[in-house]
Amino acid sequence: MCQIFVQIASYRDSELIATVRDAVEKAANPQNLSFGIVWQGKAGLDPLPIEYLRYCRLLLVDADRSRGVCWARSKTQLLWDGEPYTLQIDSHMRFVPGWDELLLHMLAHCSSPKPLLTAYPPAYTPPDALHSGTPARLAASHFTEQGILSLVSGISLSSYTKPQLGMFVAAGFWFASSQILSDIPYDPLLYFQGEEINLAVRAWTHGWDIFHPNQIACYHEYTRLGKPRHWEDHHNWWQLDQVAYQRLKQLLEMESSGLDLDRYGLGTQRSLSSYERFSGVDFKRYELTAGARSGLPMPLHCQ
Repeated sequence: MCQIFVQIASYRDSELIATVRDAVEKAANPQNLSFGIVWQGKAGLDPLPIEYLRYCRLLLVDADRSRGVCWARSKTQLLWDGEPYTLQIDSHMRFVPGWDELLLHMLAHCSSPKPLLTAYPPAYTPPDALHSGTPARLAASHFTEQGILSLVSGISLSSYTKPQLGMFVAAGFWFASSQILSDIPYDPLLYFQGEEINLAVRAWTHGWDIFHPNQIACYHEYTRLGKPRHWEDHHNWWQLDQVAYQRLKQLLEMESSGLDLDRYGLGTQRSLSSYERFSGVDFKRYELTAGARSGLPMPLHCQ
């Protein structure tokens, strides 16, 4: 059976139940789904997916004890129980009919022994208004004032018959063999900014190839106006962010702070410098090539 472990870190999100419901109801094989959910909320205020508990493994955390999304995502990975595939999503998503079979089909058509399928999905507005959109590459946009690479959706892939090689990862939607959970476990000391480039360089250096889907599998709520945010609820968020930023700079070799990243560091199968050539991103100089801005990687044989 092609069982899928769906990872969801949810912070006081009223869309969580609808997300689980839609995933189950739209799946071709819902019996093959298992959800690992780290629910960060307030008892009596924030709802739980009680109706779908037979599909779910829940870790309940009072929202006041939360240390941010990456900390929560690291906890979701501990709920894995041997399913061969894993899907990481946010707690505000909608799905196309048969999304599970579609993801398995696209992953099987990625020309790599270790493919990672990822993208920024098109948007939806609750409850179920799906916006128009096409599957697209991820591309580099700019470096923030803190020196963190920001990404955007790039060139449409709707004309392609299979997923296309890319170099960036969307934290709110990626699908892969569950081997990735042991290869690149989530760093619980990350906070929010930098999460996606952390995933990309660690995946690349551990031998994973990044692909972008040629078909839409799901939709994401982006604006979320008026919804609770971790950094609005926690006055010390900036301290968590500073620690995360130091770890990211160490990982990207932007500076040496003497931190031991241990199992949350780079892999040994490919180098960071080879990723920079492949992606067109120079982390130390904050420079992007035209290929990086369009989301088009340098051919592997040219490196």
